Order: sequence, then C-alpha cells, then structure tokens
Amino acid sequence: MVRPLHFVPLLAALAFLSACSGSGNDEAGAPEPPRPVLTSVVAPTDPQVLGYSGTIAPRYESALGFRSLGRIVSREVDVGDRVEADQQLAAIDAETLGADVRSAKAQLANAEIQDRTAKASLQRAQALFNDNKTVSQSDLDSARQSASAASAELVSAKAQLAKAENALSYAVLTAPFAGVITERDANVGQVVAAGETVMKLARTDQLEAVVDIPAAEVSGLSAGSPFEIVLQIAPALKVAGKVREIAPQADALTRTNRVRILLDDPSEAFRIGALITAIPAERAKQPVVLVPQSALLEENGKTFVWTVDPETKTVHRQLVEIHRDAGGRIILESGVETGSILVTAGVHSLKEGQAVSLPEGLSS
Repeated sequence: MVRPLHFVPLLAALAFLSACSGSGNDEAGAPEPPRPVLTSVVAPTDPQVLGYSGTIAPRYESALGFRSLGRIVSREVDVGDRVEADQQLAAIDAETLGADVRSAKAQLANAEIQDRTAKASLQRAQALFNDNKTVSQSDLDSARQSASAASAELVSAKAQLAKAENALSYAVLTAPFAGVITERDANVGQVVAAGETVMKLARTDQLEAVVDIPAAEVSGLSAGSPFEIVLQIAPALKVAGKVREIAPQADALTRTNRVRILLDDPSEAFRIGALITAIPAERAKQPVVLVPQSALLEENGKTFVWTVDPETKTVHRQLVEIHRDAGGRIILESGVETGSILVTAGVHSLKEGQAVSLPEGLSS
C-alpha cells in the first residue's frame, strides 16, 4: 500500500519550526551590549562662579567748581592724579577780583580817616561844652552822630574788604581733601559759571565694591553681611568687606538691586574702576560643586543622579540634595562624593546595574 505523499512536507515544516525556535532561544539569552554614555567627573568649582561682578568705587566723591564767574587760566592736575588736601588744582582770571580788593582797601582807608576825624571833632565839642558852654547841646549831638556814622562806615568798609579778599580766594580751586581726580569737565581758556563742575575728586581712603544682585537674592542680605572681594585681573588678591547699603528698589529692566560693600583696608591694587567679583563669605569658604540639569532624575519629589562604577562599568542611582541659585545654576550639596563619575545625558532610560561604556580617559 502506498502512503500519501503529503506526509513528507509535513515533516519538513516541523523540522523548520524546530530550527527557528532554537535560534530564538539563543538570541534571548545573549547579554545586552554596554551602552555608551556621556559622563563627567564630580569636582569642586571655583567659588567665584557664584559671585557677582562689579567695580571698585569711592565712597565719597565731590564735584568741584569755582564760586565765581571767570575764565580758567591754569589747571595743574589731570584725571588720575593724586592730590593732597589744600593743593591748588586750577585758577581763573582774577584781574577783576583783584581790582575789587584794591577798591575795598581804598574805601577802608577813607573810612578810617573819616572815623578819626569824626572822633576828634566829638572830643573837641565835648570839651568846649564841658568848659564854658561855648558849644550848644545840638552841636554836641551832631558831633556824636557824625562820629557814630563814621564808625559804622568803618565797619562796613572792613566787611567789604573781607568780602573782596574772600572772593579773590575763590579764583583758586583747591582740594578739600586728599584723593584722586576722577573726572575733568573744563579746560584752560573756558569760561565757567559760579558752581559749574570743573572736575571731580574722590577719596581713596574709603573704597567700596558696587555690584548688582538679583532681587531674589537680596532678601537674604542686610547691612553688615560679609563678602569676599576678588580682583578679576589677579584672583589671588582678595579683601574682606561688609554690606554698607542696599538699594531699596530694584531696577525696572534688570530686576537687580545695587549693593555697596565697604572694603576693609584694601591694597593699592584695588583701584577705582577695577573689575571685581563679590562672593558671599559663606560661599567663599566652602567647596562648590555644580551639576548640569541633564544629569538630574526627578521622581516623586526627590532628585537622583546616576553614577558609574569604574571597575564594573555599571550605573547606580544615587539620591542627592541640590540648591538652585537665582542664576539658574544647580549646586550639589550632598549625595555624591568628589571624584565620582556622573552620567550627564540619557538619565531617564538607564536601569540599575546596567552596563555602560566609558571614554578611554575614564576607564579603570
């Protein structure tokens, strides 16, 4: 009896399915290849990155000008020059003022003569009246009035001379205190009005750092808050300071408040106009570790990061505490030690213990 031929194709199909099933088991049992990741090494950052940029400015600065109208005939100093108290800075043409002094002196001399003459006349009239009454009472009273008027004119003449001499002294502009010239607004030959600014003088014995701090961070400051001031061109040069003044109103455009920090005995390197970085004292003394936003994994109100074990090349999730400042920087406060390898990208698709591949420089 001959068997049906359709049995042979059935056996072939069973053999094919068996082969396919064995191949699928082999693929499922194969380990996943290590996943390439972007990483960075956790390391402390210079605290200056958390500071505020600003400049050095004098606490006291005065605008100097002549007290009378005149044409400038001399100027002995320029911007940047250091001057001493009472040093001559500039002068205006004093010919008219000198003429006023000479006229006042002449009037004083005339008043002195009139005063002596009136007093002598009064003495004679008084003597004649006392001896034989050859002078009437009215004549004696007139002599007394003349003497009093002459005396008053003498006082007035002396006052006019003092006024003229004082005005003459205004022709010379002198420094009210020791300092440095920070601005010049008039030149020789220019006619200036009384009170018009000719130059500005700043004291150098009291300097302060002027910085603009975001309004969100000003609330934590008060008068006397300590700062460390670092010179930007020479970061090794530092000086301590305390907040002297905080602007009560934020700038409408930048939303920052201007803060003035009085420096405590700065060195000569801290010159007016120098660029500085002001760092809150508590930040300047502690290491600062910054992490990128891409390294954070936030779940259920907690923040995690992935660290890599350089020996096993596997990742592990770590709970961390962070702080975000007003500038958007993320400061790592605890949870990861310095020197750890941190995954900085793809943190949402990693699994605990997953194998990863590291760049050659980070491999064990």
